Amino acid sequence: MSGRQTALVTHAALLVGALFFVVPWLTARDGRTGYLLVLGFSWLAFCVPAIALHALPGNDGRLFSEKLAWRDWWILPLLLAQASLVAGLYFVPHTVLLSTNGMWLALLVAAVNAPLEELAWRGGFLGAFRDRPRLGFWLGWALFTAWHVPLTLSVGITFAGGAAALIGGAALLALLWSWIAWRTGSVFYVGLAHFVSSFFAFWVLFDRNGFAGA
Repeated sequence: MSGRQTALVTHAALLVGALFFVVPWLTARDGRTGYLLVLGFSWLAFCVPAIALHALPGNDGRLFSEKLAWRDWWILPLLLAQASLVAGLYFVPHTVLLSTNGMWLALLVAAVNAPLEELAWRGGFLGAFRDRPRLGFWLGWALFTAWHVPLTLSVGITFAGGAAALIGGAALLALLWSWIAWRTGSVFYVGLAHFVSSFFAFWVLFDRNGFAGA
């Protein structure tokens, strides 16, 4: 790997390693505030630098593009189906728990989380690994999945479906989003899908754990 590629991979791996200490430390003091601080830590410690150092400098002009080649028209219904599946499996069964306050908090967090993560994890690896796309694809996917593992150490936070749903869901969604991002060279549509999916997931998570009433 080049120096730039090694730097990005090392940066992502350090984030994952740090979170094994940061997550239980922050959430042990206050689960809800701590969890939000964990998200903020990941945004500031990894996403923002990765965007500035790798995604934007490596942009070939397609990173933010909404244009699709004619052969890729099916990506839109595929992502719509994916978002609908997340809603059906994760969101709908928990509607009895949901509140308006939880909705607004989820909307706010998803609006920040989705574009930052897509630009950093998909866009960053796109920009840094254009000469080695397969390696960039699998490293980006593996490290994005891995950063969800320490979230299971959150104190006082329960995830619908448990750790298996959190990590497995992240792995499956990242596989789809990474494939589309690498195929199109853009994070535009996967960013939208990520936002919708995060919104559903955060809404359930926040109301399930009493964030809205904190």
